[in-house]
Amino acid sequence: MTVWAILLAPFVLILLVAATHVYFGLHVLARGIIFVDLALAQIAAVGASVAFLLGWDGHGAAAQGAALAAALAASLAFAQLRRVPDTVTREVVIGCAYVVAIALSILILSLSTTGMEELKTLLNGNILWVGWGDIGILAAVYAVIAVVHLAWRRRFLALSLAGRRAGERALLWETLFFTSFAVVITLAVMVAGVLVVFALLIIPAFSASLVATGFARRLVAGWALAAAGSAAGLGLAYVADLPVGAAVVSVLGLVPVLAAILPRIAGIARDPAKQVH
Repeated sequence: MTVWAILLAPFVLILLVAATHVYFGLHVLARGIIFVDLALAQIAAVGASVAFLLGWDGHGAAAQGAALAAALAASLAFAQLRRVPDTVTREVVIGCAYVVAIALSILILSLSTTGMEELKTLLNGNILWVGWGDIGILAAVYAVIAVVHLAWRRRFLALSLAGRRAGERALLWETLFFTSFAVVITLAVMVAGVLVVFALLIIPAFSASLVATGFARRLVAGWALAAAGSAAGLGLAYVADLPVGAAVVSVLGLVPVLAAILPRIAGIARDPAKQVH
């Protein structure tokens, strides 16, 4: 079996996840609620953990339904944080939700003899064994969400960029934003794992903010950085026989460093007078 036969499906999956996560990541950064996706991902994992404890397939339709129900419930609660004017308080609430969620996952899965292995899978994902059918379902759902956000992009941008001045019915649009966010996160967590989901949402978006200005430019830059970093991570995992999720996240961790350094190197190359002798 060739390397392309092994890595093509995982790479397409990561590109799909990145396509939506970079977009939501830019919104998250603009709002200053960095850990909201990590909290949603871990709460989804709690739902999947309950399903696993009940004897259901940890990655089957029932488990996905339980994970989605948990994430949607959390998204409705997080949407209410718009009423809280202090962004620090919002982040504290979200951080507490994440800590409690991961503790609940550990407690629930500790009741099963194979629970810790399931917890490891929820964190690291199972990207290497993703099927094209799973990718097709993910693409279809993400396409619907993309259409929704494209149709009402001004509304969603106003929520993130204008803050509490977003206009009438802001809470309604906030609920729709978090509901779609929860769907995106849950589907990704079930195949890619919590770590990859968080990394693809925050790291490319933050890195793009270092090299580009404006939402559209940062979105394109974030997609490019996510694709390049993920491809390098997959290649490293294949060559060194490493866990795929951990390898991808580790390589993505270098992207902000490169994003910060490369513009300076390019500036020196354009203006040799800036070189230090």
